[in-house]
Amino acid sequence: MKYDKEHKDSLSKYPELKEYMQSLLQNGEKITSKQWKAEIQSLQAKYDSIGKEQTKIAIELAYEEIISYNKKNLEWEFQNESQQQNKQQSKTKRRKEEI
Repeated sequence: MKYDKEHKDSLSKYPELKEYMQSLLQNGEKITSKQWKAEIQSLQAKYDSIGKEQTKIAIELAYEEIISYNKKNLEWEFQNESQQQNKQQSKTKRRKEEI
């Protein structure tokens, strides 16, 4: 009884899940442990290849973000230099006019 109370949700879903699993198997066949192990290995290999691909994509994305940031930063620096040069030229021009 205690087990039933603690696992009420799982036990209530069991008939539905059992029916679903049986619908996946044709003619009521059973899955052997070798088949389960082969399926696990197959899925693990797919998972590993997906993980490697995700890592590669994440690295490429990081590179792109860094390049984008550096580009914006460089543009900002060029604007600042241009503004400073314009200010300096204006000051020089005013001084010449004063003389």
